[in-house]
Amino acid sequence: MLEFINIETISMALMIIGAIGVVLLKKPLDKIIMVSVLEAGLFLAIVSFKYLDVAFLTAVLDPLSIIVFLLALIKINKVRKSKLEDYSTLDKLNISTENLEEKSLDKNSEGGK
Repeated sequence: MLEFINIETISMALMIIGAIGVVLLKKPLDKIIMVSVLEAGLFLAIVSFKYLDVAFLTAVLDPLSIIVFLLALIKINKVRKSKLEDYSTLDKLNISTENLEEKSLDKNSEGGK
């Protein structure tokens, strides 16, 4: 049984779990966590095949990519909030102008009688 549990199977399991999690999860923050799990499996696979120079570069660049993903997620959420606020004020303006138009139409129809 212990022969089956080695570094290659653990790295493959991490990569598979991370890939499935990225596909199935809906929230962006959960997807970023699953990308981190996938990257951990990839790093472990690179180390197990003794590509240590590539493993060094992966160890340096993976956290940077996660930081860039998080910054992009923060920016996207900020833009979405501002657009929602803009649309909500636009709806209020549309409703008030529609009410004014209806009142002016009512006055015009009464004046013609």
